[in-house]
Amino acid sequence: PEDGHEASPETPSEPEDPEITEKKSIISRYIATVDDGNITMNALVDYFGKGEVYTDAEVTPFTSKLKYSEVKMKGVTYRLGAPDILLSEEDFNKSREAIEARAETGLRVLVFAEVEENGHIEPVLFIALKNGIRKNAPETFEYFKKQGVEVKVISGDNPLTVSKIAHQVGIPHADRYIDANTLETEEDIEKAVTEYTIFGRVKPEQKKSIVLALKKHGLKVAMTGDGVNDILAMKEADCSIAMGNGSDAARQAAQVVLLDSDFSRMEDIVSRGRQIINNITRSATVFLFKNIFSMLLAIIAIIATFNYPLVPSQVSLVTLFNTGVPAFLLSLEPNTRKQKKSFFRTIFAAAGPAAVTAFGTIAVLSVYGERNHMNTSSLGVIATYLMAIAAYLLLVHISRPFNTYRSIVVQLMFFGFFLFLLVPFTRDLYMMHGLSTEELRVLAVFAIAEIIIIKILMLIFEHVRKMKRLEKVKAEGRWNK
Repeated sequence: PEDGHEASPETPSEPEDPEITEKKSIISRYIATVDDGNITMNALVDYFGKGEVYTDAEVTPFTSKLKYSEVKMKGVTYRLGAPDILLSEEDFNKSREAIEARAETGLRVLVFAEVEENGHIEPVLFIALKNGIRKNAPETFEYFKKQGVEVKVISGDNPLTVSKIAHQVGIPHADRYIDANTLETEEDIEKAVTEYTIFGRVKPEQKKSIVLALKKHGLKVAMTGDGVNDILAMKEADCSIAMGNGSDAARQAAQVVLLDSDFSRMEDIVSRGRQIINNITRSATVFLFKNIFSMLLAIIAIIATFNYPLVPSQVSLVTLFNTGVPAFLLSLEPNTRKQKKSFFRTIFAAAGPAAVTAFGTIAVLSVYGERNHMNTSSLGVIATYLMAIAAYLLLVHISRPFNTYRSIVVQLMFFGFFLFLLVPFTRDLYMMHGLSTEELRVLAVFAIAEIIIIKILMLIFEHVRKMKRLEKVKAEGRWNK
């Protein structure tokens, strides 16, 4: 089985006759001759055992493309594989009812057959295998469901069997299954990925096409696999994950390897990945604010030939309490919220309004100060307050929704800033002297204008974002995740 579950043959409930015992002996020799170490063959070894190896036999190991293995000797050839692949339509129809009845209960059916001289494949024995579902599998898929992660099952097995197993572990829409043999073109696959959850009888090249089709729909795709037949798809996925007990080739091709082959580790991988992305997004937003603001103000100061109002120590004061320290403290908090927008769009949408408004306000302040012959040092102090207000509003914005930890961080930064202004040593260090009554009036007017403009711009950006998301949902139907 390709789903990573342990497999074991179904124990017969009725006593077997001598003929079946003889057939089991043949199968045990076949198993010893093929000696394939996959999960299915290991389960057959546990049940049938290993007999004497057939000498002078030509062995064809199982592949996802062939869907069977073969042992060819003088006078006789045996094959083990999927009944619907090996048997003729007439022979398969004779056993269809029994095979589908077992598939309905989640059993996987194989046929051990003999290839006759005329090419006809005669079934010798049917084998039903049951996938032992790991205890934590339903919890893992429930976690993905809550996180908005859609699961697709791509398997080489009977789609009905895979569907029943998927239903048992709680994969949503497990009843939507399709036989990949019916998907003849890339267009068929692109349509199928929007309609089906379970894909059975999938060839290696089709796995790759399914991943590419999902990406074409604008989705980020993670692919798990354990065999050589998964490598093509894993290379095309945004994130490739291999099982520790999988093939060496699969582990080499993967970006992540689950050393203990425990799929429940995916919860931790997703959580840690989202925490890293969210923390980088927050940190990048506050640092981008300072960079945009400083760059625009420097350019306009050169073009307009007015004095740059801020000194490095004043910028450092704002950076300390509104960029460096809060970015570090917020990065310590677990944050598994799903990132719904692109990284650059997110940070520019958040930092842009505050940075542009702070730049515009301080640029106007500089022109006003020169025309009214304001004290240069006082102009720098007022500009520092205006920059701090814009940066603080941005800090509040990226900290939402508030919880106890984020509320404490935001309040500490607010009171820490003013505490530094009350201590004579730090106040002088950062060149933040007191202001006259007239200068305080100027600060109040510019601060109120700045706050109003930032709030309006943030509301406009949020409205535009919601409208674009609504249009995307309408255009893509159920692909709104």
